[in-house]
Amino acid sequence: MDENDIENHPDLMNPDWQKYAEREAWASVRQDRRRGKGRTTAVVAAVVLVAAGAAVYLWARSEAADSSASLASYGPGPSGVRTPSATAPAPTDLPSEGSVDLARPYDNTPAQNWREGIDGLDIAPATKVGSFSAEQVRGAEDQVKQAVTIAQFEPEVQEQHRPDKYVGLFAPDARADLKANLSGYTTEFATGYHLLSARPRMSGTLTVKPGKDGELVLHVAYVVAYAFDPGHAIYHGPGGLVPFVRVDSDYILRVGKGWGSGSRGLWNGSGGSFYSSVGCTAAKAGLVAPAFSEPGYPASSAAREPGRFDPAKPMPTNGNCDK
Repeated sequence: MDENDIENHPDLMNPDWQKYAEREAWASVRQDRRRGKGRTTAVVAAVVLVAAGAAVYLWARSEAADSSASLASYGPGPSGVRTPSATAPAPTDLPSEGSVDLARPYDNTPAQNWREGIDGLDIAPATKVGSFSAEQVRGAEDQVKQAVTIAQFEPEVQEQHRPDKYVGLFAPDARADLKANLSGYTTEFATGYHLLSARPRMSGTLTVKPGKDGELVLHVAYVVAYAFDPGHAIYHGPGGLVPFVRVDSDYILRVGKGWGSGSRGLWNGSGGSFYSSVGCTAAKAGLVAPAFSEPGYPASSAAREPGRFDPAKPMPTNGNCDK
């Protein structure tokens, strides 16, 4: 085959490559438009970018054949293109533009190497805390773990907005407030938005300390990433379909004769939550929807506070919906 006949190279006829090249080209065109360039210039730029990308793609394929050392931190991707594996370092920020593999939507996001579901919540071995025995502490940790699991990963709560499983875990006297303010304690999705098959990812900790007499305080600090199915919606990168929910909250276990029968059990304590890369209309209603739910959604102009993706850092104060 003529090496100068690049547009007919068999690798470039691959549908996955063509989709990737087109998406990357138009991502750059969108940036040019925001800088004030005209439509004709933008279209020409798209064509040039695809052609230039083709040359880079073929060069990368040739380089990969010559060197196997670079494969150590990468796993196989679609059509032979190498993509980051779970052992590659994760970025510390969420790209608003870039290619996305819907089978591996957390790649190239801060959640890339997080564990799935509640397995991402680190819980220290139970020991005696104040007047609570190690066995009591272990039981309390199990209750909170179950509460977090339902609050963040239970479809009945998230998609159907049915709180019974969550509310039933708490002391009888705590339930009326929970039912009235469920969105303050759980993550509910806006109607019509559903997750991809990739399970949510979590990073966080559960710690324990003594409270008032007859109280055990269990503090959770975590971030959860959800990957939404875009369907036919337009999105420009991971930031368009992977919102992050940061939660810092206390759970309080009350036991003993110092509490009435209706007050004994688990309670919600003080705390708060923070949304990143979400649809703002849904967020104002206390619901979570991906950023692509907003027509022409912009990249976040908020300061890049590290606590958005690191539960060990202070809770952020300025989200993508804050003006």
